[in-house]
Amino acid sequence: NPMEVFGVIVLLLIQLVSKQPQAQAFYIAAAVAVGCGLAGDIMNDFKAGHLLKSSPKAQWSAEFLGGIIGAFVSVGVFFVVLKAYGPEAFGPDKMFPAPQASMVAALVGGIPHMTSFAIGCAAGFILYVLNLPVMTLGLGIYLPFYLSLTAAIGGALKLLADRFAPKFTESGTGDIMAPGLLGGEAVVGVILALIQAISGMSAMG
Repeated sequence: NPMEVFGVIVLLLIQLVSKQPQAQAFYIAAAVAVGCGLAGDIMNDFKAGHLLKSSPKAQWSAEFLGGIIGAFVSVGVFFVVLKAYGPEAFGPDKMFPAPQASMVAALVGGIPHMTSFAIGCAAGFILYVLNLPVMTLGLGIYLPFYLSLTAAIGGALKLLADRFAPKFTESGTGDIMAPGLLGGEAVVGVILALIQAISGMSAMG
């Protein structure tokens, strides 16, 4: 879900029609982005639930609890990572590039390079009319190179599997492995951050 895109749109509209302080405008944009992301995730979950013949009532309960618990857990994980690596680890060319956050932070005070933004909008419009994957191109431009390269390798593997191993593709094994890779990396990252945070606190004690 392109959460930050909706947040950026709202942020620019706020800056255009009002004179809200930057911090307040950022909070409003963040609330909109999180709401859009949660709504998109719920719709995807209900689509999967419909295909699997799941109970909508049970799904609503799970989504409600997941949204509340996830809000607290994600904030806790962020503070653990912040404690482990420090604020200087976040930003362009750092351990955690956080490209979406960097982009939104750059736009809090308005668009710094209006000409470049207008060129990007025009290019996006033209590519969309030509039915080309605009969002994928945009992600490739502003994501760090190692992330774009990894995504390209994954796409190449998918292309090879579709062409030379159609039974593997039809079985859905790759679709199951992909979220496993994402989840595994996230869990390992949190565990390493916890270990580093605990080690740091022990050293201070």
